[in-house]
Amino acid sequence: MSTPETHNLSDATEQALVENETDAANHVFPAIAPLQDLAPITASKYSPDLARLLQSYLVLVVIANFSLLFLKGYSQDLGYWQDWVRQLSSNGYDGFNGNYPPLYVHWLYLVGEFYTLSGIPLEHNDFLKFLTQIPVTVFHCLLTILVFNQLKRFNASRSFLHAMMLLTVLNPAILVNGPIWGQVDLVPAVMVFGALLLAVDQRWSYLSIPVFALAILTKFQMIAFAPVFGFLFFRNTGKHIIGIAIAVAVGALVFLPSILAGHFIQAFRQAYIDTLGQYPMTTFNAANIWILLTGNTAPDNVILFGVPADSTLAKVFTAKYFGMLLFSLTALCVFLQGIHYLLKNNAQQNNQHLLAHALFAAMICAVGFFALLPAMHERYMFPAVVMALAYAAMAQQKLIYPIMISLLCGLNMLIILEINGSDIWHGLSWLVVAVLVLGLAELIIGNRLFTGLKFMAHNVTKIPLLALWFFIIATTGMTTYFNERYQIHQVQLNANQQFLTDLPLVYAKQDHGTMALHRSFDGNHLSLANRRYAQGIGTHASSDIQYQLPEGASEFTFLAGLDDEVGTADVQFSVWGDGKLLWESEPYLGHERDLHVHTVDVRGVQKLNLKIAPLKEDKWDHADWVNTVITFTAEKELTTQDAALPEAASSSTD
Repeated sequence: MSTPETHNLSDATEQALVENETDAANHVFPAIAPLQDLAPITASKYSPDLARLLQSYLVLVVIANFSLLFLKGYSQDLGYWQDWVRQLSSNGYDGFNGNYPPLYVHWLYLVGEFYTLSGIPLEHNDFLKFLTQIPVTVFHCLLTILVFNQLKRFNASRSFLHAMMLLTVLNPAILVNGPIWGQVDLVPAVMVFGALLLAVDQRWSYLSIPVFALAILTKFQMIAFAPVFGFLFFRNTGKHIIGIAIAVAVGALVFLPSILAGHFIQAFRQAYIDTLGQYPMTTFNAANIWILLTGNTAPDNVILFGVPADSTLAKVFTAKYFGMLLFSLTALCVFLQGIHYLLKNNAQQNNQHLLAHALFAAMICAVGFFALLPAMHERYMFPAVVMALAYAAMAQQKLIYPIMISLLCGLNMLIILEINGSDIWHGLSWLVVAVLVLGLAELIIGNRLFTGLKFMAHNVTKIPLLALWFFIIATTGMTTYFNERYQIHQVQLNANQQFLTDLPLVYAKQDHGTMALHRSFDGNHLSLANRRYAQGIGTHASSDIQYQLPEGASEFTFLAGLDDEVGTADVQFSVWGDGKLLWESEPYLGHERDLHVHTVDVRGVQKLNLKIAPLKEDKWDHADWVNTVITFTAEKELTTQDAALPEAASSSTD
């Protein structure tokens, strides 16, 4: 197998390689300085223009990741996160039942602690998705820095730099896999990229295997890159032996919580052994060779090519073992080609061509892993995306690889992923309005608009560590928004107050379904204007609900509106006392955000009716009465039983 990276580099690249090798020979700095790659966002490393450019791309990474979180993710994977966070927050690592390696499980443990401290209910929603995706956003920023650093090191042309950066920042596979789907495959893939950078560096090569071990401790599928690290091992054997010892210590440290909980053996089996036979299929939604040979989700014990079942070759041509054989041959080819490369080019020579070769080999391993092995999922080609991006940035050519692999990987995921979500309409609407405002402003102001915007952007990008500050502010803002959105708000009662729902219900009539206490019509938490409530009534228009009021009732306070579980509808609320209209709302259409507390005088009223009428069709007319509180006169004293009812009701909704 020949590698196309060593003889097609541009003249500028060749010149940079010569300069780097000369510096390395004089021990000025190593050819690749991966530890410096982790913080190349200050003017001390880059020119001011390049530093500002990188800051801008990092800001775009945060915007893209946080914006796409609101699209509906893959429900099953998010359900796993929810279940595992619940287990970890309730019982810690003792008896944890999840089939993931431990490193990401530690993050889920921190997410569980956040839910416990904040008091927000743990639910399958975009807040949970946001919290579980924070590491993905961080590693997307890290990948952007690493790719930018390779482009800058090899003097990429400005057009190629922008093309590569846009392909990295707005990569369809990365954005579908992470913020849209809700998975974390980017994290270990970037770790592998970092480990390869370390492996070809003479000073830091002993850290390569420990970082690779961290990738495997995050996703077991990273074992696909073992052939690459196998031949790189022979480049600096002594340091890599030290690295293996460090990797063992790192593994013990990562597994330490499970060890202390007496759960290590079970945790190891679940993550690395039991998963091997979890999907006995040739392919599970993965567009690979098995779709062509057997079709989707066929059993992996099918015998291929018409070989008789009683033949001595039957086992070899069983799909499961034939796929293993094909990938083993591919891995062996990668390993032997790597050994040949080291022998041909002097194993101790420190040059950038080795990194290009290693990245290209890693890309082949990742594609082969996905294309040939049975039981692959639709996402398992994803590590090849990162390797292709890294290789193209390094070699400054062959954009066809990252473009094609990104599209193939992204499309494979989109085949089974529904892209929807109610919040997408708000985002798209804001963008449409922004485009219109921008166009009108330019029409009126002329070119001065973009001149001014460029001047502002130029000055903003001068802010030191702009991307870091933006990430902190954006993360804080998102957390604040989600905290307000998903916190369950409970009204506090005074001594002379009682919830209406704790009083005797005379009857409840509605055209669809049945009245729900403290839940919406669909059984969700009551939610009005993106704010959730613990107490109230969920119903469907047309409805008429009557309660018996005791003596001494003076005021009825409440909020009313269409529940957020529906988009738009059209209803009208009214409150009646003993057959007389006491209050009537304006029409509610679902877009109302500034809801007010209403107060109705109910002195002398015995029968209180809450009515909701549809104005047109009664489809999706899910309407709520929340924080329904009856206030009594000062002379009225609640009985012990009555006073206990509100507390019991509120505790049942937590």
